[in-house]
Amino acid sequence: MGSKPEPRSQLATGRASESGLSETRSTSRAALLGRDYHGINFELLCKPGDRVMAGSPLMRDARRPEIVFTAPVAGSVVKIERGTRRKLVSLQIELDATPGITHYTPFAPQDKASLRRFMLESGAWTALRTRPFGNIPDADGEPAALFITAMDSEPLAPAPASIISTFSAEFDAGVGALAVISDAPLYVCHAKDFLPPVTGSERVRCVPFSGGLSAGLPGVHINALCPIGFAGGEVWHIGYQDVISLGHLMLSGTPWQERMITIGGVAVQNPRSLWVPPGASIGELLEGELHDDPVRIYSGSAVRGHVVSRGEKFLGAGQRQITVLPEPGIDSPRGRQGTAGVLIPSDRLEALAPPGIYPVPLMRALQVGDVDRARSLGALELVEEDLALLSHACPTRSDYGLLLRNVLNQLEGAG
Repeated sequence: MGSKPEPRSQLATGRASESGLSETRSTSRAALLGRDYHGINFELLCKPGDRVMAGSPLMRDARRPEIVFTAPVAGSVVKIERGTRRKLVSLQIELDATPGITHYTPFAPQDKASLRRFMLESGAWTALRTRPFGNIPDADGEPAALFITAMDSEPLAPAPASIISTFSAEFDAGVGALAVISDAPLYVCHAKDFLPPVTGSERVRCVPFSGGLSAGLPGVHINALCPIGFAGGEVWHIGYQDVISLGHLMLSGTPWQERMITIGGVAVQNPRSLWVPPGASIGELLEGELHDDPVRIYSGSAVRGHVVSRGEKFLGAGQRQITVLPEPGIDSPRGRQGTAGVLIPSDRLEALAPPGIYPVPLMRALQVGDVDRARSLGALELVEEDLALLSHACPTRSDYGLLLRNVLNQLEGAG
C-alpha cells in the first residue's frame, strides 16, 4: 500500500454534479462513531493532533486486529470522546485535504484470500454485518449467504435507483468483489421497478421485493431467502452505498469520500438530497436549514432512527438520512416516559411484526428478559431496526430494539 498527497478525489463529486441528483455540501468535521460497531474493543492507532490521510488506519479491533477502521476523510484528529466505562463515543477529524488520500495497491481480483486482505486493510470489511447479532464478520468467516440491500423503504430516504444508476460501474465492481469473497449465494435485493446493473458471477441473483415500510430491511430479505433459524449458521449483509464505495476502491485504488443523504421532516425548511463527506457533522449540515421552534433530530428516519445525542452528532456508518421533527410536548406519546397501557394481541401488531415472528409473545419475552423464550421466538434473526415499528405501536412504549440488544448480548456471550 502506497500513498501520496493530493486533493480529495473528484470522481464521485463530479459524477454526482453531472447527474443533477443533488447539491454537494462539505463540513469542517467528520467522525467515526463507536455505537455503529457492536462487539468491538477499539484499539487506537492514532492520537489527537495526528494528521491522517483519507483511508489511513485509525483503529482496529483489539480482539481481531486484522479488522481495521480507516479515516473517512483527510485532516487532523481533533477529539477522541469516550463515555461510560471508557467506551468510544466518537473519533473526530478536522477536515483538511492537505494530508492527501491513501492509494491501495492492485490485487488479484478473483483470489478470495487476496480480496479479503484488500478489504480488511482498506477498512471496507467493516461495512459488512452479520445475522445473528449485527456484528462485523470474522476475517475468516464463511456465510451461508450474502445479501446486498439495493433498495430503501424508509420515509424520505434517498432513491437507490438514481444513485446506483449514476455509479453503475462502481456498483457492479463491488458486487463482483463480494461474489468472490465467499462461495455462498449472493442476493441483490431490489425494488420491483428497478433492476440493478449487475454482471458476472453465476452466484449472483437479483431478487425483487415490495410491500410497505419493512420491504427494504435486510431482515425481511434474509427471512425470505435464507432464514437463520436454529441451524447455527450466519449470513452477511451490506448496503448499496457501501457496495459502491467498495467498487470505487477497486476501480480507483482510493476511498470514496462522498455519500448521498437526505435532510427532511416538517422542521426542515428545504428538504432535499445532499452529497456529503462520510461521517459528516450533522450540526453543520443543518445550519440554516431548520425552523426556529425546538426540534428533535433523528439519525435516520423518524420510524427507525434514533435521537441524536451529545458526542454523536455525526453521520453514522451506513446512515442515509437525517430527519428533524418538532420537539414533542409532554402530552405526546413520544414525549412521555414510563410504561402505560396493556400489551394485548391486535391485528395492528401482527401487521407490523417482522415476517415469521409472533409479535406479542416475543414482546413479552423481551420485556421480562426471558432469553430462552426470545430465542425460540426468533430473536436471533432480528436486530434493533426490525422491531422499531412495534416500539412505535406498543401501548407500553417499550423500546424493543434496546430490549432485543440486551437479549442478543446474553445469547452471544453464552455462545
